[in-house]
Amino acid sequence: MIPKHLSLVPLRPARQAALQAIIEVEQRRAAGKHLPDNPHARAFMRLLTGCSRLSLRTAREIPCLCWEAYDHIYSLKQLEKGLEVLIRSHGEICHYPVPMEVQEILFPDVMYRRETRHTRRVALHSNRLRRLESKRICHEVMLQRNLLDQAETDLNFQTPETVNDWNDRWQDELSERDRELLFWRWQPRFASLAGLHWLQASGEPLWVVLHEIRFIVRETPEASKAAERWQVPNKLRYWPEAAA
Repeated sequence: MIPKHLSLVPLRPARQAALQAIIEVEQRRAAGKHLPDNPHARAFMRLLTGCSRLSLRTAREIPCLCWEAYDHIYSLKQLEKGLEVLIRSHGEICHYPVPMEVQEILFPDVMYRRETRHTRRVALHSNRLRRLESKRICHEVMLQRNLLDQAETDLNFQTPETVNDWNDRWQDELSERDRELLFWRWQPRFASLAGLHWLQASGEPLWVVLHEIRFIVRETPEASKAAERWQVPNKLRYWPEAAA
């Protein structure tokens, strides 16, 4: 052990007494000497206070202990056993009635190591949660992108006569905003819907636009409807009508 007067950071008397008590007990045990009950606690008290027995006076000299006889919460014997467990375990185990503040003063390295491990575990857990959340968001974005692609493909096979059916199929899968974007990219293909630009400019919702399309389809000549049917990719669907 580095002498106290040569150490860069002087040890607290209580911590120094705890470390010296561990060394002393280990040396006596190795030498085969007799050890009393609670040898670590008694060596610690002797090195710290000059008396190996706990008393009202010596208990008050333990930092952060705050023991008072009139409290009757625990006895000096219980306190001595608690100190024995704490010092014998090199600060790893702190049982009642020894408070954690005493553990922190006697073995700050143990507390620092635990705090560092806890901080590292929290950081690892947070990183794992972030990765899982990122994967979840990416998965949802991919699913949404696939739905948009499917809806757009479906819309490519629609005419003004069937666009309302398309909207009914996808209104539970896509938001109105997404359906509006797809619709306004599709709308310029058909001459009969050219007059809808004023509804787009005025920001009317999609359901108003689709309601207006019903009247447009009703007033569109059959020849124009047949021509617009031929603008969709699946022309074979209307081949019998065209052949007729």
